[in-house]
Amino acid sequence: MRKIHNYRINKEDFWEMLHAKRHSPCLVITFRDISGQHTHKLSAGYGDGLDVYREGLQTYVLSHNKSLGYVGLQIFEGSEIVGEMFVEDHEIKETLGREGLPPSTIIKKLREFI
Repeated sequence: MRKIHNYRINKEDFWEMLHAKRHSPCLVITFRDISGQHTHKLSAGYGDGLDVYREGLQTYVLSHNKSLGYVGLQIFEGSEIVGEMFVEDHEIKETLGREGLPPSTIIKKLREFI
């Protein structure tokens, strides 16, 4: 699993937001690696920290927000989302075993539940 450092975060455009019937635009991540350019719509919030990893054909986006107390994982393959998980503050220790784990370890543990 390799970490993606160079990525760009934007908001989706107004027309995409209307078509999806959202009240606010979602975040869109874009990055390029040796396999090409990747663009994914995220469930992450505007104040979330993000860690992005690639393994094989899959992109893992871990979002975390300590002040709101949650961790979320989205797994993409190509342009499709193939898995998603959201863990609230009171479930983090139970789900991960302990707090303070590195992002790559959190991803490996969460993907076991997907």
